[in-house]
Parts: sequence; C-alpha cells; structure tokens
Amino acid sequence: MNLRYQSAALSHVGNVRELNEDAFCDDTGSGVWCVADGMGGYDAGEVASAMVVNAVTQAASTLNDTPTLQQKVEAISNAIQSVNDQLTQERTLTADSSMMGCTVIALMTQEQEGACVWAGDSRLYLLRDNGLYQLSKDHSVVQELLDKGVIADQDIGTHPQRHVITRAVGADVSLELDYLAIDLLPEDVLLLCSDGLYSELQPDQIMSVLSAPVECEEKASRLIEAVLSGNASDNVTVNVIAVEQG
Repeated sequence: MNLRYQSAALSHVGNVRELNEDAFCDDTGSGVWCVADGMGGYDAGEVASAMVVNAVTQAASTLNDTPTLQQKVEAISNAIQSVNDQLTQERTLTADSSMMGCTVIALMTQEQEGACVWAGDSRLYLLRDNGLYQLSKDHSVVQELLDKGVIADQDIGTHPQRHVITRAVGADVSLELDYLAIDLLPEDVLLLCSDGLYSELQPDQIMSVLSAPVECEEKASRLIEAVLSGNASDNVTVNVIAVEQG
C-alpha cells in the first residue's frame, strides 16, 4: 500500500508560564516527528528539550534515501540516548550542575508502517474509524497507581502526584525507551502532544478537532486555541499527522 503523509506542528507557552519548555520536530519528508517537554521543577528544561529535538532532527537528516523503519527507529533512539548521556555526564562531572531533563515521544513512518519510542508522559494518539485511541502509555506515578488498582480513572485529574513522571531523558544514566509498532491506513490521523494538551481537553474534544474535514494546520491551530480558551496552565505542543492514500 502506497501512503503519503501531511503534518503540522504548533507550540504555545500557555496562559500562565513565561517560558516555553516544549520543542518539536516536524519532518514529513523523512517521516520523523517528535515532541519533547522540559521537566518542570528542574533548571533549563527548555535546554534539554531543545537538545533532544535537535538530535532527532539531525538524525533524521542523515537517513539514507530508502531507510527501513528499523533503521529509522535505531537512528532516532540512538540520538535520544546520546542526549541522555550528555545530560547525565554533565551532572556527574560538574559538582554544581543542576538536573536538566525532558519527556520525549517520537514517531517514525516508512510506507504503511509506523513506530513510536517514548519516555515520560507526552503522548501518541490515533484517530481511526471515528474512534480516538491513546497508543502510548504514560511513565508517571498516577499511571502506576492506576495499573495497580490503587486509584480510578476519575481520580487522575485531582491526584496530588498527577504531574510526577517516572521516566525521562536526563533523569538517569540508564534510559529505557518504550516502543510500539503500528500498521497505518489511509484516513488515519496521528497526534503527538505534550501533557499541556490532554490535561486541559477531554478525549471527545480532541477527537472532535481531529475529525474535522480540514488540513493539519487548521487542526493543530484549533487544538491550541481550545487549550488557550481554558486555564492553559502549562505549555502546550501538538503535532498532527494525516495519513493519505498515495
């Protein structure tokens, strides 16, 4: 099956914060997309997220003309791992160095195949056949509590540790990236986003925007506008990818 991809990405500081610690890569030509979210509470989260996105962008630019999906996954994963090495080594070598870290989620496609790697709570969603599906699974305290049955879905939004993540680039010398693979179909819409989106909008709101018969640029703009019409207490970044018949 011959598929082609259209995409658009937008990022906004939100209504409360002064600094945008989010960053993104939107490389439709290489079939590589990425969102990184600087970790709140740590110094220079925007530096960490920029380092990750720059490394992913550079890795995408060095892919050969006809890479396999696995080659893309290896290149992007290695790029993320290299940033983790830089951040953790810097903290080890410099006595007064503060932690820099970020979440990351990266999507790679090759023809009808897709793959995703991530660490943290930035997410990948799939819109297919009038349904919205969260494909990635958060690395967070509340997700662990949910998995153990300690809390219910309705408790997540008010839990005092809802913003505490358990895995991130720069947080530990050993970084484990989760991985998933997916077969893509015409009319699929994929969404990469930071937690500034889904913490403000309900799934049905996100699905309504992604289902609209408009281009990716308009979908991305509408998602940002919907967040900004509310509290928008965090930075928000969205990367919308539409799958089309080639």
